[in-house]
Amino acid sequence: MKLLLCDIGNTYSKILVINKRTKFFITKTSNFISLAKKYKGYKFFVSSVVPEILRKLKRHHIFVKVVTYKDLETKLPIKYDTKNLGSDRVLSAFVAKRIFGNNTLVVSCGTTIVLDYINNKGEYVGGAIFPGIGMLLKSLFLETSKLPLIDKQQVITSHKILVGKNTEECIVSGILNFCISGINYFVKNIKPKNIVVTGGDALVFKNRILYDANIYFIDNLVILSLLLLSFDLKMIENEDLGKLVENYFNEVLDIEKII
Repeated sequence: MKLLLCDIGNTYSKILVINKRTKFFITKTSNFISLAKKYKGYKFFVSSVVPEILRKLKRHHIFVKVVTYKDLETKLPIKYDTKNLGSDRVLSAFVAKRIFGNNTLVVSCGTTIVLDYINNKGEYVGGAIFPGIGMLLKSLFLETSKLPLIDKQQVITSHKILVGKNTEECIVSGILNFCISGINYFVKNIKPKNIVVTGGDALVFKNRILYDANIYFIDNLVILSLLLLSFDLKMIENEDLGKLVENYFNEVLDIEKII
């Protein structure tokens, strides 16, 4: 089976190539089409928040299976208005429920910060969306005349600042505390049993969630969900799934439990 599992995000895309030799890599979404052309003949199993990418793939006659909420309705009851529901959100909820069960919150930290909740009945009921670190930095710079544009890495490495001593430090403190407060307010009121933190900025926030819950970090959560879904659809075998999980997703996962 020549298979590409693709999580196409606004800024970056994550790809797991499944063949005799498997490999995982991350590329800028702007480079995705040129990279995809190298894998003609593969089946693309895709979650995407960028519709234009899907249109371009089809124009290049690349076989694409686009995952939507409809592919998961029998596995995850969805109590949410599905208009504009991103596949990445429902895929994250699907795999979080499968691994950790009901009353689980997914905190996805990327271009935006997205909170997705599976309630005590095992239903996906939605959550919250607000700007991520990079988006907030750009907004402050573009919408003001004097505030500087700060590199996101500076925010990440200066995350212990509370009282800023200059403009740059005040921006760092403001953005981080805005994001952390939003997450913690939601968590405090929902009271989840399990919290799964994922995404490129996940480690900035994982240890700052102030609630007595089981908190886990799983990177590349959408890719893991695509992997499990492709297994359910008999696109890959048990043995292959076990090896892939061990190689790429071995943080807290019990393969016997999740299959």
